Amino acid sequence: MNNNLIALIAATTIATSASAVIDISGTYEGTFTDGNPGAATYAQDLDLTMVGSDDETSVTILMEDLTGGSAVTANQVFIETKIEGLNFKGGNFKGQNGSGLLQAETAVANQMELGFDIAGNGVTLGQVSGAGQVTVDASAEYAGVGVAVQNATQSNRFVTAVTNFFGFGVTAETQNTTVGRNTGVSANIVLGEQNVVGVTGVYIDVNDATAVTQDDGVFGDISDTINGNDVVGGMVEVNSVAGKVTAKMWEKNDLNNYKGELDRGVMNYSYQKNESTDGVFAAKMNITF
Repeated sequence: MNNNLIALIAATTIATSASAVIDISGTYEGTFTDGNPGAATYAQDLDLTMVGSDDETSVTILMEDLTGGSAVTANQVFIETKIEGLNFKGGNFKGQNGSGLLQAETAVANQMELGFDIAGNGVTLGQVSGAGQVTVDASAEYAGVGVAVQNATQSNRFVTAVTNFFGFGVTAETQNTTVGRNTGVSANIVLGEQNVVGVTGVYIDVNDATAVTQDDGVFGDISDTINGNDVVGGMVEVNSVAGKVTAKMWEKNDLNNYKGELDRGVMNYSYQKNESTDGVFAAKMNITF
């Protein structure tokens, strides 16, 4: 571990309190891929999160996509604290529109956010450092439905609605741009007392393909969906004595895609066939600490 980074987060955290703590967590992913064609390959990816906290203040450092053989880089560094009773977040960090059905996380930017509540409704003001425009995000709950509106003052605002009841959940996202409206809906239900079976259906209507950026969602990369097309699919998850079995099937650009997975211990085994390409077997080690 890079001692300079540990010293940085320790120094940034308020040092006058005896209650200050530092937490380190991470995920390691090692992927074996069959040689179709060619030789088999192995690739690794390590993400580390370091958090220094003291009372209502925390400083977070995220080191992402570490593969070894190169310098350790802090991809995101930000502080979260209270200023005169208001929630403040500032530094270099990513953003996210919705829950990830339509769009991936944004690129890292040096920015700041100030959040507060008005009559039980949340309001967050955000600004990229040095930019003149302030974004306004709002959130509220109505009759068990949580609604979030991001960039609320703009015509291309992003709206998300989420509800859960009796093991059944629905998430809907929509954004209307100058080109057209994109909409994503995900519905899932969990069956069995021990969450034995989970069934999820997803429908994504793409009318402005440039605003659909999700490249690692429930159905992998959908950012190449052709304008005017839909992404429609389903996923079934079964927990058994052999491990967790997941089956996915979806249609994108009028072509079918299939993926089967088995999670057993730290290992994930998968077979995926995308559109007209050859199927690929892969095995991954997934370790969280």
